Amino acid sequence: MHRSLWMFCSCLLFISTAQAADESDQQLQHRLKAHIEFLADDLLRGRQPGRQGYNIAANYVASQFLQMGLLPAGKGNTYFQQVPLRQAFLETGSAEMVFSRDGEVTPLVFVEQFFMRPSLGHTSSSLKAGLVFAGYGIDAPELNHRDYAGIDAKGKVVVSFAGQPHDFPSEEGAHFASRKEKLTAAVRHGAVGVLMLHTPRASERFQWDRLRGRVDMPAMGWINQKGKVNGVFEQIQVGGMLSHKAAGALFENAPLELKTLLERDNKGEALTTFEFEGKVSMRQRSTHETINSPNVVALLPGSDPLLADEYVVYTAHLDHIGELHADSRAEGNGDVINNGALDNASGVSVMLETARLFAQGEPPRRSILFVAVTAEEKGLVGSEYFAMNPTVPINSIVAEVNLDMPLLLYDFGDVIAFGAEHSSLGDTVREAAQSFGIGLAPDPFPEQNIFVRSDHYRFVQQGVPSVFLVTGMKSLDDSVDTEAIFGAFLQQHYHKPSDDLNLPIDYAAAAKFTRINTKIGEMVANEPRRPSWREGDFFGRIYAK
Repeated sequence: MHRSLWMFCSCLLFISTAQAADESDQQLQHRLKAHIEFLADDLLRGRQPGRQGYNIAANYVASQFLQMGLLPAGKGNTYFQQVPLRQAFLETGSAEMVFSRDGEVTPLVFVEQFFMRPSLGHTSSSLKAGLVFAGYGIDAPELNHRDYAGIDAKGKVVVSFAGQPHDFPSEEGAHFASRKEKLTAAVRHGAVGVLMLHTPRASERFQWDRLRGRVDMPAMGWINQKGKVNGVFEQIQVGGMLSHKAAGALFENAPLELKTLLERDNKGEALTTFEFEGKVSMRQRSTHETINSPNVVALLPGSDPLLADEYVVYTAHLDHIGELHADSRAEGNGDVINNGALDNASGVSVMLETARLFAQGEPPRRSILFVAVTAEEKGLVGSEYFAMNPTVPINSIVAEVNLDMPLLLYDFGDVIAFGAEHSSLGDTVREAAQSFGIGLAPDPFPEQNIFVRSDHYRFVQQGVPSVFLVTGMKSLDDSVDTEAIFGAFLQQHYHKPSDDLNLPIDYAAAAKFTRINTKIGEMVANEPRRPSWREGDFFGRIYAK
């Protein structure tokens, strides 16, 4: 071929290849936009588990899996794994809390001064008991911390500060500071009630006033084969939260002033534990209802006869928090639907397009499971049910990648993979991101305990190396203030009706995030060795099978 003709043909090939890539990326962006716009539409009424809107969303995801040619991997040759749930609502006016000492009685005001969630274990509960202050309520001999040493909690209500000591390692501390671990410690020491004190430090993460929006929201938990809600301790008769501004009556005549304890909490100094004078009376009534809400599960079979029986799992929670409670409607709020465009229509959409990219390419050596889980907003309920009742053997799951609320609002320059430092998955994420010119950033919010707050953690608790992938704080446009964007979203839109389609979602960033996410799965699925926990890692040590 003549040299000039060869160069001309080469240029045409380069141009056509580039055009095809651009067209492919545009198509990906359009598909992502279509998913988010459907899942965050008012029609779905905020995707509350057990409601029609969530079921519409689940059917939509299943139909997408079917179009891609993915196999059903739920129950009974369907895409659905029905999760049996108990739903509990707090009866209006039934929550009461009263302090009494030396004949003096101090009643507290619900929501203004104290808060109670509906009880999943009792339809009616009442107790009057003494109280002990147990610091943070943490029993962690592994970290040389024992809040219950020197106090007797048997038959009493345990009062503890929210959170954990400053000097705890972030993610190990998050484990011990989780509600489940604190309740386990209280039960182990004989407590019959728990009362968490919401401190100024806790307010930096969650403002007390936001509890008003949770008054009418149900609690949910999955029902085990014994007909009990998994993880509920029936020994704990009543639990609640107490605003530090309302705790004065409790701490009168206490061995240490509340002001001093709060100062120690802020400074990272040790807290003193002690028994209170007086008693607390707490009661409430809850209504219970049994419902079902599906996880949606699809399978892409692997191609390697030796590795196809091992699985890489992608998860994204499909549910959101539904509609605002009755008080907000009465106050005349125009928009009462929590659409959850970024939390988590965005994550589900990325997972769907990750599945499509896999389905259109060469089959990976290992199999891939795609799981849209229910009831994440109720305490990682759907993912816990799947992790404890998987539709494939749990020891065949080699890794899990979770997608929850990626903030697709700017052209990101790095990603965060919560949990990356605990297993070899961290190296995989870094290499996959770097192949797109993107860095891997460390956890920028260690005080937020994010590692234990999304669905990947339920797989960690079953010994599966897992990461939770989100966009990072770096922008490729130096003029973009990403900290301001993060802060504004969390303050103005997170778990509010304004997390909707009016947000300036960057679909080019969404497409790039999807391709990085796909690359991570490709690398894990095709690597001969399965991912492993780091030598001596805390979570690998306590959870690995």
